[in-house]
Amino acid sequence: MSVATPPSRPTRPLAQGEPRRARFRTDVEGLRAIAVLLVMIYHAGVSELSGGFIGVDVFFVVSGFVITTQLLREIESTGRVNLIDFYGRRAKRLLPAAGLVLVVTTVAAWLLTSRVQWQVIGQDILAAAAYVVNWQFAARSVDYLAEDVGPSPVLHFWSLAVEEQFYIIWPLVIIGLLWFLGRGARRADPAGASAAPVPQRRHLAAGLLAVIVVPSLVFAITYTWWRPSEAFFITPTRLWELGAGALVALAAGVLSSWRRRTGALLAWAGLLLVLGSAFLVTSSTPWPGIAAMVPVAGTALVIVGGFSSPDAGPARLLGLRPLVWVGGLSYSLYLWHWPLLRFWEWRFGELSLTEGLIIVAASFLPAWLSYRFVESPIRHARSLRESSRYALSVGLNFTAVSLIAGLVLMQVGSIATAGGQPTGVNWSTSGNPSSGSDEDLRTGEDPDDPDSPDGPDGPDSPDGPGGPDEETPQPLEPPTLASAQDEPFFDAVTPDPLLATEDVPAYYDLECDTTVAGPEVRMCEFGDPDGELVVAVVGDSKVGQWMPALESIAADRGWLIRFYSKSACPFSSATTLIDDEPNTSCVNWSQQVLERLTGPEVPDVVITSALRNKAQDPAGGTTQAALVEGFVDYWSQLAEQGTSVVALSDTPQPMEDPTPYECAADRPDEVAQACTWPSDDGIGSEPLAAAAEQVETASYIDMNRWVCPEGTCVAVYRNVLTYRQGSHITATFAEVLAEPLAVELVPLVEQD
Repeated sequence: MSVATPPSRPTRPLAQGEPRRARFRTDVEGLRAIAVLLVMIYHAGVSELSGGFIGVDVFFVVSGFVITTQLLREIESTGRVNLIDFYGRRAKRLLPAAGLVLVVTTVAAWLLTSRVQWQVIGQDILAAAAYVVNWQFAARSVDYLAEDVGPSPVLHFWSLAVEEQFYIIWPLVIIGLLWFLGRGARRADPAGASAAPVPQRRHLAAGLLAVIVVPSLVFAITYTWWRPSEAFFITPTRLWELGAGALVALAAGVLSSWRRRTGALLAWAGLLLVLGSAFLVTSSTPWPGIAAMVPVAGTALVIVGGFSSPDAGPARLLGLRPLVWVGGLSYSLYLWHWPLLRFWEWRFGELSLTEGLIIVAASFLPAWLSYRFVESPIRHARSLRESSRYALSVGLNFTAVSLIAGLVLMQVGSIATAGGQPTGVNWSTSGNPSSGSDEDLRTGEDPDDPDSPDGPDGPDSPDGPGGPDEETPQPLEPPTLASAQDEPFFDAVTPDPLLATEDVPAYYDLECDTTVAGPEVRMCEFGDPDGELVVAVVGDSKVGQWMPALESIAADRGWLIRFYSKSACPFSSATTLIDDEPNTSCVNWSQQVLERLTGPEVPDVVITSALRNKAQDPAGGTTQAALVEGFVDYWSQLAEQGTSVVALSDTPQPMEDPTPYECAADRPDEVAQACTWPSDDGIGSEPLAAAAEQVETASYIDMNRWVCPEGTCVAVYRNVLTYRQGSHITATFAEVLAEPLAVELVPLVEQD
């Protein structure tokens, strides 16, 4: 497919001063070397290079410059852009090596990781092969349910996805702008299209500034301030960086006529900006916001300086043969170093700095082999040079293989055994299970027992004076560790460990939860819509994890539950931290919820919990006392209007590497021995308990003696999988604990 660009005089240049012939820019190749080395050293764990990730920004500017230069040369020599040729060159250059890395990563994941991870890794490989993985990582970055997902072995493909998307749209943008500018010129010239002047480079540059660079930069600054985690990955926040390189390419004619000394000074300044950013920028710097302009401008200045001083200053330094060699290998190095780091972690655990440096150094070997035997032969194959369609086909075939590899891994990882069925076992007053019907899993009563309060002749039967809803649950003794394998609640492990991360409370599907960055307050109602007793469940996911149990209790007792939740946000007036930054969004959300609870949506009781155990104090530090004070502040305001508070303990931290559900999936025959760990009190429990002691109308319930019997946590308790992401219990386990929770909770909620 060939697309002509107006007007019809292809031999006339777009700007005066264009160099007579193209030359190989060794300084640009050296810039690539600097960029990839910064990224590799940063990924190895060298803390001093805290901003090594800016190497990606350098790559973006260089790519924008190189691709735009190629397009301009084609336009100026032929008057058109042959899209098939363009896409064919990109396909044979990039797709084979990427496809090889993705297939190797698939095999490594299958051999080295838990079955639980296969589905997520397969999804990532699939998205990486399709070059849309940056959007997937953006969504995951704000998904609180993805907290157990470790670093993806294809995380580095996010930047390759941005570049591939750029390669697809960029020639179309150039063609569109040239058509628009040419159309305007023809309208202004009465002689018609054949006499219309060719659009000059400065006009095209102005068009790119107006259409791409400025809007993208403004969006990047705004979105980085609003949602920094997402902004880092998505394409619109990065287009201005690629556009900056394109503007340098458009200015080539003017820049090549500058004085050598001027060019050298600019290049030195640019190199200083790039290297300085690598050492001064940190992971907490909002990116790619205003700060990203520094390395982008620095890269542009280095390229600009090289036009007029190709043999002096930084151009000479960057043109040294070792740097040029590394620059030529940079794509392969970028592809290979990150998966190798992950492979090591999968096999041996967390990397030390020495190990990280050794691995990134060792990545030169597979990178060179890939370049020598895959990239280079395909790139320079005569048959592919002569047929762009064939070149495009070869590249897409490599992509197809990697797509299939990711799909197979994902499908194998999603194959779970059938979920267990309830056995009819329920809690008893002795703490040991007793037989009952499937419906009695939560009530703890046997309807066939004539002496049972809910039995046929019991005083609180449906035909009795009060009905079952008014009966207070009887005391229970916490389970013993020995009972963990006795009388299972289900006939197979439930939920299946491969599906643990999907066993979450229903409020997620109902979109009742406000995300970490979300400002809005959402309220959902559960239980009896006509219930006279109103219970507000407020806080982060640590209180939300109990919703399956609370919904069951509410249905039995006739409560109306109003649910208010925001991820990573305790219900407190104190300012907590997230990613070492003040969580102001949480403060605003909590204040809005308090205004509702003391205004139009006054409840009888508030149930809360939290993961955080510290908050900012007036001195600028973070202390537990500050968080306790924040709890007491809000709970006291609720007490003034007659609303009591019940705080539920934070659940203990789980075992790590493997997680409880990974351990249960990989070692099903020895789960009782291999998948246990000592219990702690839960990170957020202590400040909750301390605050409850200071507020007369507040109570504290410690559920951890039920979650972890006798101080020992188990991954599987009576065939119930206990933990999912982080330190959250599964929805199934929460349902099973409904009766013990009711025994503790009902007397406090219904005490009036």
